[in-house]
Amino acid sequence: MGIFEKSIDFVRRSVEEGAFPGAALAIGSGRDLLVQESFGYTSYTEEKTPVNERTMYDMASVTKIMSTTMIALRFIAEGKLDLADTLAVHLKEEQIPDDKKEITIFHLMTHTSGYTAYIGLETICRSSEDVLDSVLAIPLAYQPGTHVVYSCIGYILLGKVLERIGGKTLDVLAKEEVFDPLGMTSTGYHPLNGERAYFSNTAYTERSRFDGRWLAGTVHDENAFFLNGVAGNAGVFSNLQDMVHFAGMLSGCGRYEGKTYLPECVFEAAVKNYTQGMEENRGLGFQLAGGYGSMSGQIFSQKGFGHNGFTGPHFYVNPCNGLYVVLLTNRVHPTRENMRHLRVRRVLHTLMAVEYEEMKNRGDMV
Repeated sequence: MGIFEKSIDFVRRSVEEGAFPGAALAIGSGRDLLVQESFGYTSYTEEKTPVNERTMYDMASVTKIMSTTMIALRFIAEGKLDLADTLAVHLKEEQIPDDKKEITIFHLMTHTSGYTAYIGLETICRSSEDVLDSVLAIPLAYQPGTHVVYSCIGYILLGKVLERIGGKTLDVLAKEEVFDPLGMTSTGYHPLNGERAYFSNTAYTERSRFDGRWLAGTVHDENAFFLNGVAGNAGVFSNLQDMVHFAGMLSGCGRYEGKTYLPECVFEAAVKNYTQGMEENRGLGFQLAGGYGSMSGQIFSQKGFGHNGFTGPHFYVNPCNGLYVVLLTNRVHPTRENMRHLRVRRVLHTLMAVEYEEMKNRGDMV
């Protein structure tokens, strides 16, 4: 039997059975790419094209790791940012309401800031120019540090803080701090500069609620859309080819192609569990393994870390053996009501764990 053949066949069957229109799958360990397979099509429309390793996907909340978290960790390593920094260290103190004065960078990165999970920015902002003040004015839902509530609002705020520190917009910072150093040449906000001629190899998501057209190359997340496609919570587009670079760096504990991208001490701090006993297991930005109902399932390493995106992308890394998986799907096409991707992720992780053990027993070490 071939390497990870059961895992590959499971993803193929999931596409054939309609879990999502298409999928791009990579399994690797460090610099070694072990599996790279693509299945299905970019959409269910007549304009569909076969998925391949260059098919662009809306990464949704995986943006929180690929862009915002990586920039923050790089700034921490350079001494520009500290986890104990309150908002007043980087924003004007008079901007910050009393209930936000104790919020730290640590709180924002571990989703313990007190912010609610979601508020539509268009309901509280006059324009994208007053987002920072409007977000700071949102009443907190709980005392910072006492609960885990996964919050897009908190990460939008973190993105604004990083822009103040870096003196550039988040899309520019992400290119300079993440995508260029890791050789992710097709990854970024505002994919392909809006040239619709290139969108034939872009996975569709849902229909726009504004004009009814299928979204392809236009960000799906409503708040990122309100922010002109550039936000701390969503907005990045990428493909399997580039995500292999990113996952390989994570698998290498911050090293990429023999060079240090993140110091190992910073990387290890990022994937530590800071919220044990709370609602979710959280590192600095990263989702951590959380038992049978979580993204990891119960069988794959419970020391693992990764992240999901609402539109369907997913990556996960086992730090014990360096094994990683990237699964890119557009599960919200044609509708976000489709939830089959949740089971697919867990079963895929289980099959990978079983097959890895089988390979070890055969002497075919990865």
